[in-house]
Amino acid sequence: MSWAYVILGLLLLILIHELGHFVVARLVGAKATRFLVGFPPVAISFTRGETEYGLGAIPLGGYVRIVGMNRPQSEDVIVCQDALEEIQLRRPEGQRDIFGPAVAQLKGAIVLDADGQATADRALRALDADQDLLHPKTYKETKKNLTRLRDDLDQRAYWRLAVWRRIAIILAGPGANVIAAIAIFTVFFWHGIPLEKPTTNVANVSGKPAAAAGLQSGDRILSVNGTNVSGDWQKVSEQVQGTKGGPITLTVRRGDTTKTLTPVRPESVDGRWLLGFTFQQVSDGVQREPLLSAVGSAFRWSWIVTRESLVGLTKIFTTEDGHNQVSSIVGITAASQQSVKQGSFLWTLGVVSLALAIFNLLPFLPLDGGHVVVALAEKLRRGKPLSRVVIERVSIVGIALVLMLFVIGLNNDISRFTGP
Repeated sequence: MSWAYVILGLLLLILIHELGHFVVARLVGAKATRFLVGFPPVAISFTRGETEYGLGAIPLGGYVRIVGMNRPQSEDVIVCQDALEEIQLRRPEGQRDIFGPAVAQLKGAIVLDADGQATADRALRALDADQDLLHPKTYKETKKNLTRLRDDLDQRAYWRLAVWRRIAIILAGPGANVIAAIAIFTVFFWHGIPLEKPTTNVANVSGKPAAAAGLQSGDRILSVNGTNVSGDWQKVSEQVQGTKGGPITLTVRRGDTTKTLTPVRPESVDGRWLLGFTFQQVSDGVQREPLLSAVGSAFRWSWIVTRESLVGLTKIFTTEDGHNQVSSIVGITAASQQSVKQGSFLWTLGVVSLALAIFNLLPFLPLDGGHVVVALAEKLRRGKPLSRVVIERVSIVGIALVLMLFVIGLNNDISRFTGP
């Protein structure tokens, strides 16, 4: 059941992200023609105004279509030209004057930033009227390309908007995740922070000294070098530190038997002597905050998590420790599932929401940050658009970087799950 909470939580964060884009797009005057809960194909929908609302057949968050995310270019007409010319050749001689002018007018509209929608509509109507002159597959593909071109030439298309409007639409997605994180943290602190206290039971063994001694998960430590620890984990720690690196003999309760383990010497790590194991934790109630205090804590911790995440990003490619901190969706899901069991799922969900915002703001296409960079670049070029070739090449670099981060994270997750 905990996996269901995790999956629903992650999908909700993606839906919130897309909802942010959609709401702000409508507010600044962009044309948004579809908003789905889930991904296409559409399972069920209804249309209100110019927007289709519905459920996608693929339950992966949300989907929003904003018209004209890519500026139309002459090449977009060429992909339709062969089919239109084929129809023209197959028409009676006196009816061959529609598509030639339509193609020329569409190209002109794109070059001059003029309104080419009327021309595209005429071409679509003529295409529908003579669809029997084309192979069904050719007709379907041509209509799809012409429809997209007509929509992209809309006066409210994304690429026609002022730069500040475009940036507002793009930043709204990450912004929605930040707002969601603050709200989630507020509920977490207000509902109550789950408290835990250590026991003298062993949770897991991770270091060579503990493994060499024969310590196992589930053992309850009774004494250290003959000194009774009376169920106090701090006494265990004090006894280990007190040896200053000398031999340590543990006596443990394992099932119904008492065992004295093999003497070992602890390892020195940052000035402390460690055997290499962790204590099991048990619930110790919750610590609740008043609502206003919870809001303050939510903002404070949102800033702390964001700051540490940014510091971590700078270390990914500069230090081995930063490299090892990267995690994929596999690790995030596993950590979230564990937090459900510990009662801290809301905290983890808030952290993931912030991580989603920060990740999307990286300045690489096709991420949101890359779209902001493109909008600013066009502003610096006094409205002259970047060519599609440049955008596609930059997108390839961005996709490669994202895939590299995913591979690093997945490798780290596999190492954590399977051990060295």
